[in-house]
Amino acid sequence: MTKIWIDAGHGGKDSGATGNGLVEKNWVLAIAKQLQTELVNAGFEVGMTRTNDTFLELSERAKKANGFKADLFLSIHFNAGGGKGYEDYIYTSTPAKTAEIQKTIHKNVIARITKHDMRDRGMEKANFAVLRETAMDAILLEAGFCDTTDATILKSPVYQQDFCAGIVAGVKDIFGSGVTKYQAGKFSTSNDAISGKNIKGYLAAGTKVFVYKETEKTLNITTTKGIPGSWVLKTEVNTGKR
Repeated sequence: MTKIWIDAGHGGKDSGATGNGLVEKNWVLAIAKQLQTELVNAGFEVGMTRTNDTFLELSERAKKANGFKADLFLSIHFNAGGGKGYEDYIYTSTPAKTAEIQKTIHKNVIARITKHDMRDRGMEKANFAVLRETAMDAILLEAGFCDTTDATILKSPVYQQDFCAGIVAGVKDIFGSGVTKYQAGKFSTSNDAISGKNIKGYLAAGTKVFVYKETEKTLNITTTKGIPGSWVLKTEVNTGKR
């Protein structure tokens, strides 16, 4: 199973950036927990740097992720300093694969947050410890600036949902939708999946999949990215029904 590590920045004695009633350590922890839920529901195994208001040194964060043998490290932050917009970072010297992963995450996040008037500040590189000391592909995401008009956007639950949705969509694009924990019935059409008719077989537990298309109640799941597959009920994947 693909493993994702979520690093909620700061914590404990380190509040991170503050402004306009926002405290970074609290905001990023809430986002980290939301991401954890959504990624687990998508079939990924998720590790967390912290799940409460705890301080950890930067090297300890990387060490925990390395011990987990994560496939991707996501460090969640927001900014201060008078700017505006979202940006993300990878280490100054990384394989081309890491840069491609950054592009995928960035594209998916921006696609969902620009409607909130959050500016795109681009993709950057930096010598941050959590990027330098992690053994896997690692990205640090800065969700906006707490000390400018971005603060109003950061406080919006809808923005927070879309920010998380962009990250999850990017992870799915990179790795597929994790794996199915339980078998799910495969159907020819979305309506067939809803009615339970014309079953084609079963998607075996542990299958690595990509989502080709999605409706309110169903997913078209494929084992080959970009190629249509079979329809399954959302309520069946990872629940053990049928």
